[in-house]
Amino acid sequence: MTFSENDMGKKIILDTDLGDDIDDALALLLLLKTDAELIGVTTVFRNTPLRARLAKRILSLAGREDIPVYAGYGKPLAADADENATFVQYTPELEEKKYAPDNRDERDGAEAAEFLLRAARKYGGQLTVLAIGPYTNLAKAYLADPEAFSECNIVLMGGCFYEQFIEYNAAMDPEACDVLIRSELPLKFIGADVTWKAQLDDGQTAAVLALESPDLKGYCAQLVRLWKKGCWFNPVLHDPLAAYFATDETICEMEEVWAEVELKGEHTRGMTANMDHFYKYLEHKTEGKRRVLCAKSVDEKRFIRIFLEKTFGF
Repeated sequence: MTFSENDMGKKIILDTDLGDDIDDALALLLLLKTDAELIGVTTVFRNTPLRARLAKRILSLAGREDIPVYAGYGKPLAADADENATFVQYTPELEEKKYAPDNRDERDGAEAAEFLLRAARKYGGQLTVLAIGPYTNLAKAYLADPEAFSECNIVLMGGCFYEQFIEYNAAMDPEACDVLIRSELPLKFIGADVTWKAQLDDGQTAAVLALESPDLKGYCAQLVRLWKKGCWFNPVLHDPLAAYFATDETICEMEEVWAEVELKGEHTRGMTANMDHFYKYLEHKTEGKRRVLCAKSVDEKRFIRIFLEKTFGF
C-alpha cells in the first residue's frame, strides 16, 4: 500500500473485530457516511481474514474498493484463540476472490501492524487510529516502534472506568491493553459504561430490521437481522460512538484517569481500573501515575439522532 502525497487533513485507520457484535459494521457504515477520510481497515482477533472479507464487502458496496484492508493478528499477546472461527454476520458471497484481504499472505497478521506503522510514520499528527476491537494489532505495532505513534490521535472503544465491569475488548487481550496504557501514547478511551447509554429503542431497531434494499445500508440492515437472531437486546452503538468521537470530540465529556489493567485477578482479569476511584477515600500519592483520557459522559440523544440520519436516513 502506498499513500498519495496529495492526501491532506485528518486520516483514520479503523482497527476492528468486525463480524461478531453488530456495532463494528455500524461503525464502518457511519465512517463511510461522514466526511471522515478513511485510509485503511485492519482486522483483529480470531478469524481475521474472514473479518477482512466482510470489511471488503461493505467497502465494495460503498464504492470504496480503493481503501485497503489487512487481516491482522488472530491470537492475543498471551493467550490462544480459534483463528478459524466463523461469525454470525457471515454471508456466502464473502468467499468470493474479490473480497480477499490485501495481505500478501492473508494469515500473516504482521502485515496489519506494518500498515499501521507506515501510516503513523507518514502522517504523524494527521492520523487517527480508531481501535474498536481487542488491541493486539496496535500493541504489536507499538512494541515494534514505540516512537511511531507518539504524535497520532488514538481513540479506543473499550475499558470501563466508572463501573466495575469487565469490558470485552480489554478482556480479550488484557496484555495488549496493558501495553498501551503503560505507554506514553495519547490515548482516548470511549468506555463501555458510557457507550451503553447509546442504545437504539424498540422503534428505531424495528425500522432498521425492516429495511431491505440492494445497497450499502440494506446490506448493513441484513447484518443487523443476522445478529439479532441470537441477541435479545437492541443494538448498542459502542463502536459507532467511538467512530463519531474520532470526527467530533464534542459528543463526549472526557476526563483524565489514573488507569491500570488487572492481569492476575481470578474474577477481574481484563478489568480496567480507575485507580482514582479505588483510592477515593484513602490517602495515596498519585503523582507520576499514568493517566489517560476517558469518556465520562455522552450526549446520547444527539448522537443517536446523528447516527440514524447519516447511516439509514431515518
